[in-house]
Amino acid sequence: MDTASGAPLSSPLSPADHERFERDGFLVFPSFLGDDLRTRLMAEVDHWVAGGVDDPYAPGPPRREHERVQLLMHEHGLLISHPPLIEVVRALLGDGFAYHHLHTSRFDPGANGVQWHHDYMQFPQANRSHRMVHAFFYLSGLDGTIGDLLLRPGSHATVVDSSAIGTFGTNDLPGSIVINRLIAGSLVVLHSALWHARRKKPGDEGRARYFIDVSYCQAGIRWPSDYGDWKTKLRLARERGLDRGGSCAHLFDEAHFFDVAEARRRMADDNVGSLIERFEAG
Repeated sequence: MDTASGAPLSSPLSPADHERFERDGFLVFPSFLGDDLRTRLMAEVDHWVAGGVDDPYAPGPPRREHERVQLLMHEHGLLISHPPLIEVVRALLGDGFAYHHLHTSRFDPGANGVQWHHDYMQFPQANRSHRMVHAFFYLSGLDGTIGDLLLRPGSHATVVDSSAIGTFGTNDLPGSIVINRLIAGSLVVLHSALWHARRKKPGDEGRARYFIDVSYCQAGIRWPSDYGDWKTKLRLARERGLDRGGSCAHLFDEAHFFDVAEARRRMADDNVGSLIERFEAG
C-alpha cells in the first residue's frame, strides 16, 4: 500500500474516524493547513535550522532560559493551540488534555532515515490505558523522494519498549504501509504508541521536506515531562498567550507531568526483579 486515505475534516470526528483511529492508530487530513500559514511556518523552520539543530533527547544539563525554544517562534507557538488542531485532538483525547512537546525539522536531499520506533512516554512501558497523540505536519507534503513515512497499523495496541523495534531498521514489516504521497500542508495524527519510521529515499535535489510534530497527552494521569527545562517551556507558553485567553489553559498546566530525567534515574535504581511484589508489599 503506497498511500493512506484521508479522513474528513470534521469536528467532532465521525464514528468511522473514531473506529479507524481505534483500529489503525492514525488518521490523515490532507491540506489541513492553508498555504499562507504553512509558508510562514516553513520560513520559521528555515530560521530554526539556520541557528543549528538541537537534539532534544541529547544528554546534558537542563536548558537555560536563554537557550533556543521552538515555541518562541511566533507561528510555531500558535500552532500548538491552533483551533482546528485542538478540535481534532479534543475529539481523540477528551477535555483537559496536555501539550507535551513541539519539534521542527527540515530534511534536505540525502537526509538519513529514522528506524522503527514509537513515541509513547511511559517508564516502564506497561499499558496503554491513556492516550498520547502526535500531530505530524508535512508542510511541503510528500512525493516519494527524500523520505517516506512508514506505519504499522494496529501496533499501538502492543506494549513494547521503543528500543525493541529499532532493530528492524526501516525495512518493511508484516502489515506495514508506506505513505509517500501527501499534499502540502497535510496532517497525520498518530497514537504515539504506533510504530513508525522514516525511510530514506533518493531524489528531489534542490528541495527540502519541512516537518513539524506536536504531541499531546490525555488528562487523568501524570505523564513523563518533555526533556530539558520543561517547566520553563510551559511558563513561556503561558506568558506568550498561547492558551488563547485561557480557553486552552489546560495545555500548559505543569500538574500533568512529573520530571522525566528524575524518573529515568529512579527507574535505573528501582527497576529490579518483580515489580508486582512491591505493590503487594505496600
